[in-house]
Amino acid sequence: MPFVRISKALCLTVIAGALLGCEAAGTLAGGGGRSDYLVARQALESGNYPLAIRRYETLMSSMGPGESTRLQLEYAHSLLRANRYDDAIQAAAPLAARNPDSIQASALAVRGTARHEAARLAMERGEHAQARVLLEAARDDLAAFLQRNAALDAAGSMRARAELIAADLRSLS
Repeated sequence: MPFVRISKALCLTVIAGALLGCEAAGTLAGGGGRSDYLVARQALESGNYPLAIRRYETLMSSMGPGESTRLQLEYAHSLLRANRYDDAIQAAAPLAARNPDSIQASALAVRGTARHEAARLAMERGEHAQARVLLEAARDDLAAFLQRNAALDAAGSMRARAELIAADLRSLS
């Protein structure tokens, strides 16, 4: 389920460029920040989350505060997809606290999803108190997302997840 909205043309351009120029070492011919970004983005989109995480970390470390907001969001998404839920929650937190904008909306979706998945793991381990805390936080994240950004959930995936969270909370009662 996509958390970052990009146009189909941009997505196809990024994928085509990355596929045509990828080298075995995980960089694009010519190198540089743009090439590193294309590698990171392609790795995220193709499911190579360890590579995406490494590339985003490298890119963010070379930028000043505030310059890497979009990268930090994609990094948090990579962590979520790599099942590193606690790390995804931490990476999305500062973005979710920003003034309302599309970055904040996406960060709320990522953090809410990561909290929900972490809660499910806690439930499997029998850690019901921890699961409840995570589920309530996930519920709050997705409620804030849906209240301010319902149009971004055209496919209904966040509404469906909010319903799953409500069901999981009821199961703990």
